[in-house]
Amino acid sequence: MARDLLEKDAGSQALLRQAEQRLGMPLGRLMLEGPEAELQATQHAQPAIVFHSLALLQLLGARGVVPGAVAGHSLGEFAALVAAGGLTPLDALTAVRARGEAMAAAARSGSGMMAVLGLDDAAVDRVCAGIVDLVPANYNAPGQVVISGTNAALETATPLLERAGARRLVRLPVSAAFHSPLMASAADRFTVAWEKIPLQSLRLPQVFNGDAEIHAEPLEVRRLMVGQLTGPVRWTQSIRRLQQLGADAFVEVGPGRALTGLVKKIIPGAVLHNIDDMSSLHGFLQVATHA
Repeated sequence: MARDLLEKDAGSQALLRQAEQRLGMPLGRLMLEGPEAELQATQHAQPAIVFHSLALLQLLGARGVVPGAVAGHSLGEFAALVAAGGLTPLDALTAVRARGEAMAAAARSGSGMMAVLGLDDAAVDRVCAGIVDLVPANYNAPGQVVISGTNAALETATPLLERAGARRLVRLPVSAAFHSPLMASAADRFTVAWEKIPLQSLRLPQVFNGDAEIHAEPLEVRRLMVGQLTGPVRWTQSIRRLQQLGADAFVEVGPGRALTGLVKKIIPGAVLHNIDDMSSLHGFLQVATHA
């Protein structure tokens, strides 16, 4: 993860040194050497993913690229807060380290998440409403919703979702029922750390997962960032809100291309870019220069 950034970019290397000193963890070793199981543990994966995004944002900023508005998917909201001017990079990493530790501590056996493909949001909502300990967790795109709850609840929902017309159901390889009320203890623990981290009023519009609306004041943002631990990610609605605000091009900044694929489903024909390494960064800058 972030290998070419850490090997080729002095700014990313400097950010890594500062991050490791602040967090007290071998972030570079985990990203470059693993082992994979250790990197994938949520308390390590969250700082690693956000670092990757922040290193790319730093490079874009140094080249004068400023977004018109921002949004992040779940964890990505912290990187978006940096882009919007609410958090410094090191404070964002401190926050996600605390968030990851809180989520890891709250993870309980017998719970998980499942992707529901080929069924509209309302149909999924109806099934979840009739089952205890089951909620929609991610409204990722039309026909792609993730639900979260106990294993018993997921098993109860399976035949009901199939009868409702779900094309496919996929259990996700996660350790807990994230974005559900079962994460209440994680939200409580995270709040203690989050309240100590400086947060400024946002300078750019940021659409938040919790309600797919723009918020800028620190008190509102603090509440929303805690609430996302137990509430759903309204990604479909957030992207449509950005479109309403006039967004005509969407740039995914960070590891992977998952969000680019989701936006393509939400807004067919949208102008999409993905930046996850030095090569894709240079490619985007060439396109932007000639646009």
